[in-house]
Amino acid sequence: MRLSCDVEMLSRGLASYGMRAKTKPIRSSISIGRRPGASSSKEGLIFLLVCTAKDRNGTKFKLKGNVEQIFGKFVQNGKATIRLKEPAKDICISKADPLQLKNILSVIKLGHLDRNCDLEKIHLTTLNPAKTSQVERLPTKMVVHSRKDYPVTTNFPKTLESLQIMHCKLKKVDSRILELRNLKCLDLSNNNLAKLPDSVGRLNQLAELKLANNQLDRIPLGLLNSSLKHSLQALDLSGNQFKMLPSQLTEFANLVHLKVNDNQLLCLPWNMGQLTRLKFFWAGNNKLQFLPYSFTRLALEEVDMFGNGFQGSGMFPSTQDEGYFPSFVEIAARAVKKYRLMYTERDLPQILIQYLGLAKWCLCGKPCFQPYAQHCSQFSLHRVAHTVAGLDSAGSTTAPVQGFLCSKDCWQRLQSNPNAVWKCSRR
Repeated sequence: MRLSCDVEMLSRGLASYGMRAKTKPIRSSISIGRRPGASSSKEGLIFLLVCTAKDRNGTKFKLKGNVEQIFGKFVQNGKATIRLKEPAKDICISKADPLQLKNILSVIKLGHLDRNCDLEKIHLTTLNPAKTSQVERLPTKMVVHSRKDYPVTTNFPKTLESLQIMHCKLKKVDSRILELRNLKCLDLSNNNLAKLPDSVGRLNQLAELKLANNQLDRIPLGLLNSSLKHSLQALDLSGNQFKMLPSQLTEFANLVHLKVNDNQLLCLPWNMGQLTRLKFFWAGNNKLQFLPYSFTRLALEEVDMFGNGFQGSGMFPSTQDEGYFPSFVEIAARAVKKYRLMYTERDLPQILIQYLGLAKWCLCGKPCFQPYAQHCSQFSLHRVAHTVAGLDSAGSTTAPVQGFLCSKDCWQRLQSNPNAVWKCSRR
């Protein structure tokens, strides 16, 4: 029984003198087996062997009555600590396969209790030195820039944290990639991807997702509703065929970098202001005619919107529906958003969940779905970003911002003082 993992040996004797050895985890092989010539003696039947690249013969530790405690709270994360009585050491295990780690810990407990009847049911071999492949550190980064280098007959290393596959003409995401649960950066740019599978959302440690220069036109709902909402920090969708971005994208609370340039975007999500941690935004060479009012709530370091079809300067005429009166659905939906009521797919039909996702925000800070009126005013991008790329060849940095009004009162306030657009209270 053998386990490849990272091991850090800590001596508790030094801690009693207020000292700590300068150690760090190293790739090791932990095995449990019978020592040559061992029998039912005072030392017990089985032993623990820890081998490293520098010491492939390893260090043996007896298990019978020698385990003070096993810390296994984070076994599912591939982490555990075995505290030995003699010598007074802590064997700190990390980056291990959770299932194998759980099995080996159960055998260690049996060896500590000297349960011979149970140990004999387990196939344990004689302890042998580790092979080089068992103690060498597995790769965490892989780069593939041509089809001839793409692994067809071999699997991707399970330890990969960064994977870049470019210029390989991929038409779909390899299912083997979706099993790499340690991935933090996935770059599939410059391929022929036309669709993403929902299962991309299973990569729950993913912080960077780069999909530039493909043929994508939508983001699957499974990805939008996955744990990536909490882990993703950088998203690159440039050079694709998107005409609009889903409103659920604004729920990615930790998003810092967002690239959507060189698409066919007609508008941005109305609730884009929810991306409070967004610092870098690129949306050049699209078909945007205006920005949503919530865009004014962002605090960016850099913004680039060169090459869009923004309308001219000046105050645009507002539109108004004289016979407007909110429906019961509208009133209920406003209340859900205003009081931030929690709901799931079990609580509401899918059509109502989609309706709630179309919320727009009035200048007074209240939500609305079927606005009483709308208006468009010019806004300087320097108010939301330190570095602003010119919107056209003339270097203009002023873009039209479209806002909505939830009621006749807000309409009249805007009519009486058109210059007070940016002085209204914000959500």
